[in-house]
Amino acid sequence: MNKRLTPTIVICGVAALITAGGLARPPGVAPLDATPAPSSSSSDQVAPTGTPVIEIADFSFRGSLAVSVGQSIDVLNADAVPHTLTSSDGSFDTGILDGGQQSGLVAPVTPGSYAFICEVHPTMTGTLEVS
Repeated sequence: MNKRLTPTIVICGVAALITAGGLARPPGVAPLDATPAPSSSSSDQVAPTGTPVIEIADFSFRGSLAVSVGQSIDVLNADAVPHTLTSSDGSFDTGILDGGQQSGLVAPVTPGSYAFICEVHPTMTGTLEVS
């Protein structure tokens, strides 16, 4: 019996490896059946859990500034310097978030507009709309 590999055997073997996922892909290359991830802008970010995200970036607050009463909110400091997200009336406060750090807070249970600041940089302000 001839033990030589024929082109048909090689093609079938490669096809089997591809189907089984046995061939490695270079880093960053998605599989052929991968669905591209949806893009999002920083002005409307939502964490994978469905939790709204407020991002602190370039010394400003961006993201989900309108939430439901009692809703959990993720706060991400994307700057390299520390910031806080602190309500003016004391309803919520992340405490100091170092650069790259993330924290959470819970929206007040009473609907309304809640002004907030960064206690480290008081010129940074925003309003959380709770409905």
